[in-house]
Amino acid sequence: MKKRETDLKLLFALISGARRSDRQIARLLKVSQPTVTRKRANLEKEGYISEYTAIPDLSKMGYDFIAVTFLSFAKDSPELFDKAREWTRNRPCVIYATNGEGLGMNSMMMSVHPNYASYSNLITELRREWEPNLKNMQTFIVSLARPEILIKPFSFRSLENNI
Repeated sequence: MKKRETDLKLLFALISGARRSDRQIARLLKVSQPTVTRKRANLEKEGYISEYTAIPDLSKMGYDFIAVTFLSFAKDSPELFDKAREWTRNRPCVIYATNGEGLGMNSMMMSVHPNYASYSNLITELRREWEPNLKNMQTFIVSLARPEILIKPFSFRSLENNI
């Protein structure tokens, strides 16, 4: 098995079941347990694995919806990036934020909310802190209270079929 192929198979084995022991993964990949341990450490060191985490059922945790907010800012600068990193770090409801492009926007953030008041407070803070640089904002709200509308749950498991 090629070195790169083994690394990818290990990565996908971890994606599909991060709780597996190195011994279990070694059996699955037909390599030794020390090989898995060494390769896992290398994947972590090289940044292929940024963290191990569970994907929770957000509705069971008390969240009613996810908000995907698209934003357009007048200018970008290293100072604004630093401010954005700090601003989102101080708001635990923001689970992801990045710059990008599309829809006439140049940033987006995802946030989780137990109710509309939580979302409204976040948006009010956002407008207050980022005016006049904030030019436009649009939000797409995803209900967590209606499992019947879910088309495909969030997961990385399907990626394991891409090697």
